[in-house]
Amino acid sequence: MIDVQRGGISVWLASSIIILSTGILSHVMALPVILNIAGRDSWVSVIIAAPIYLIWIFIFIKLVHGLNKISLMEWIEQHWGKWMGWLMKIVFCGALFFNSFYTMIDTVMWTNSTYLQQTPIFVIMLCFVLVCFFMAFSGLQSIAIVASILLPLVSFLGYFISFSNMKFKDYSLLFPIFDQGLQPPIHGSFYVLSSLFDVWIYILFAHHVKKKIKPWQLFLFGLFMLMIAMGPIIGGITEFGPEEAMKQRHTAYDQWKILSLGQLLQHTDFLSIYQWLSGSITRSAISLYLMVDIFQFKTNKQRYIVMTLLKVLMIGLLFLPWRSEMMLYILQSFYFPALFGFVIVLCLAIGITQWIVNRKESMENDIES
Repeated sequence: MIDVQRGGISVWLASSIIILSTGILSHVMALPVILNIAGRDSWVSVIIAAPIYLIWIFIFIKLVHGLNKISLMEWIEQHWGKWMGWLMKIVFCGALFFNSFYTMIDTVMWTNSTYLQQTPIFVIMLCFVLVCFFMAFSGLQSIAIVASILLPLVSFLGYFISFSNMKFKDYSLLFPIFDQGLQPPIHGSFYVLSSLFDVWIYILFAHHVKKKIKPWQLFLFGLFMLMIAMGPIIGGITEFGPEEAMKQRHTAYDQWKILSLGQLLQHTDFLSIYQWLSGSITRSAISLYLMVDIFQFKTNKQRYIVMTLLKVLMIGLLFLPWRSEMMLYILQSFYFPALFGFVIVLCLAIGITQWIVNRKESMENDIES
């Protein structure tokens, strides 16, 4: 395997992958769902979700460290059996396939409807697929290095748009809170958590990370992810108003449309293209890589064939009559509830198994002593 020959990756490189991959989901794709459910109180939903997320992420990393640098699939086969191992491989592969496919179709449709309207959609799709394919085939280290190079500018542009649009913001539009009752923001917090739970993919490549994540690093990471979710929600509401923000399909992108720096620098929304593509390409590439990695193919030829077949299948599915409303409905009604339940069940199953194994080992040690 390429990654075994090249060695592991650092915590920073692993974090770069997760921030870009999960960031595009919570920062862009989940926004219309959250705003549609919670409206003006969407930012309150993030506050409600914050303590739950920070507690969960510490529990999650403790479970990851409990694997003792063994790949999750090997650990599952050791403790749950080979049949359950194959079942989990299929489940993981299905989740990762949807991650990669939905990211690809959302990016292609957005590209075709905004800045490449005269370009055939197949050309856009092919370019995106090829970039993701070669990133994934190059291995985890290549994905991580590219992500770490892209992330600093992505983060800078996020703060740049936030502060540059201050003149358009009216923070009184954030209030009153709970004007529709407690139910909308609480319901919205479920979708905030679901989008942030996407960091679960870290457990699939954690055995390639050289060092354990320290508590202070994890806390800062959690706060940063919450800021990624909060920023465009507050920006959309304060710049456009809650009613208009709820109607927008890509609120984070629309905030770039109104930015102007004097009379000489206007129409800076091209900068958002860099942000969007950085996240979507990283997300699609790491999902494709992990789909192949969990099956532990022995040769690069096998990896190449499987990745090619997966991408051909995605291209074929792209020709179905997808509509924006349909995609949002799939996210809200199926994907986010399924993701939330999947992550909770996975964590409970791993946690209970680790507790039983540790308990058994402790009892055996007591008997021997």
